[in-house]
Amino acid sequence: MSHTWIIHGDCLDVLPRLPAARMVFLDPPDNLGVKYDGCEDRMDDAVYYTWLCHVVLAAVHRAPIVWLSHYYRHTCRLLPQLPLYVRGQQMRLFLWRYTFGQHRSRDCGNGYRPILRIARQDVVWHTDAIRVPSARQKNGDKRADPRGRVPDDVWEFSRVCGTFKERRPWALNQHPEALMERIVQLSCQPGDLVIDAFSHSFTTARVCRRLGIDCVSIEKSLPYCTNGAAELETSVITPPAAGPIELVGWAGQGHKEHE
Repeated sequence: MSHTWIIHGDCLDVLPRLPAARMVFLDPPDNLGVKYDGCEDRMDDAVYYTWLCHVVLAAVHRAPIVWLSHYYRHTCRLLPQLPLYVRGQQMRLFLWRYTFGQHRSRDCGNGYRPILRIARQDVVWHTDAIRVPSARQKNGDKRADPRGRVPDDVWEFSRVCGTFKERRPWALNQHPEALMERIVQLSCQPGDLVIDAFSHSFTTARVCRRLGIDCVSIEKSLPYCTNGAAELETSVITPPAAGPIELVGWAGQGHKEHE
C-alpha cells in the first residue's frame, strides 16, 4: 500500500527538510502572468530564472532524478545556466508533443512542452515498464521484439482539455495522467518515494497511488491543497517552522541522502 502526503508550503522551504527521495517532479509557474492562488507568476526574467535554478538545485539535493517541465520559450535561457547549479548531473531534454494542440492563425502554434531530465550518472532506468508496441509488431513482422520497443524522447500525449474526464475543474492547468505515468514508471518502482514540488492538480499523486509509489505533494495554495486532500482522502500537513518534516507512516527503507 502506498502513502500520500500533502504539504501546504513553499517548495524552497519544504524540499530541504524532506527525506531523500527517488524522484522530484517540477512543474513550476511559467512566469506568464497566470493568476494562481498564492503565487506570483510575473517576475522580472532574471529573477525568475535565478529562482528556478535554485528550485532545481533544491530538488537535485533531494533525489537522484529530477524532471523539470517548463514553457518552451524558457529552454534557451535555462540550459546555459543550469550546469552551474547541477554539476556532474546528466541533462537530457524530452519533448511532450501535443496530439490535441491549440490553434493559432497569425503564426505557427506551439505544439510541445519541453521536459528536462536531470539525473545522476549512475541512475538505472526502468525501460521495460514503458515499452510500447513497435511498428514491426503492428505490421506482423516476425523480427519484432515481442516486448515492444522503448519509446524515444518525443512523447505524444493529448493535452488535458476541459471535456476530459481527468480534468479537475478547480485547477487552471494539468499534465495528462498518461504522461506522468510514463515519467514515474521510467524512474521509479513500488516502494520508492516521489516528491511533486508544485502539485496544483495533484495528478502526480493520483498516478503514484495507482502505481503503488509513495508521493509527497507540495502546494503553496491552501484551496488547492484542500481540494487535493478531499479527493485523495488524506489530510493537509502544515509543516513546523523549522527542522525536518516527518512523513508519518513511511518506512523509508532503502533510501539514502543524495547530497
